[in-house]
Amino acid sequence: MGRVTALLEPFRDTEGLTLSELARRTGFPRSSAHRMLLQLVKVDLVRRNGTTYYLGPKLVELGALAVAHDRVHRATLPAMYDLRRDTGLVVHLAVLESDSLLYLEKIGGRWSTNLHTRTGERRPAAETVEGAAALAFRGGNDGVADGGSHIRCVAAAFDAGYGEIAVLSLTGPREQVSDDLDRRVREAACAVSARIAASKGA
Repeated sequence: MGRVTALLEPFRDTEGLTLSELARRTGFPRSSAHRMLLQLVKVDLVRRNGTTYYLGPKLVELGALAVAHDRVHRATLPAMYDLRRDTGLVVHLAVLESDSLLYLEKIGGRWSTNLHTRTGERRPAAETVEGAAALAFRGGNDGVADGGSHIRCVAAAFDAGYGEIAVLSLTGPREQVSDDLDRRVREAACAVSARIAASKGA
């Protein structure tokens, strides 16, 4: 399973890869990579179009189910839709994993494609406003971070239970970002954390 996971990892950065590209990126011999790809194609985890391989429909299906059943995602989604409706800004949900940040959800408007973030993306925490909030929270601080010049992002980290730290953020053009944004995102994060804590005790 470790080898299969290593073979699938390069698809994080690009949509399609050839056998040669996969072999080069993973360090696997072409023959080994080809054998694994044949098996993955058979079970729809990978699909092939000509000489290029893509993540298959089964992985998309399983990934969607994982998100749908994720307790943090479920608890946070209503608050995200409320924030989006009330502010018109892009809302992100992410979790801190070691020193990296994994984006679980992105809800945005017409210009959100200008933000180079996507669900399922992993970034070094130190390189993002959301990551700065999460790292501060882990360090015992309030876990609120604010950054950006033309595009402003305000993020609030919260206790997601079981030792997990999650982050809610709002991002938009600076002229559309109101002064009370940090309060709103902090209140939403606190409410989600309380909801998760209550569900643990139920």
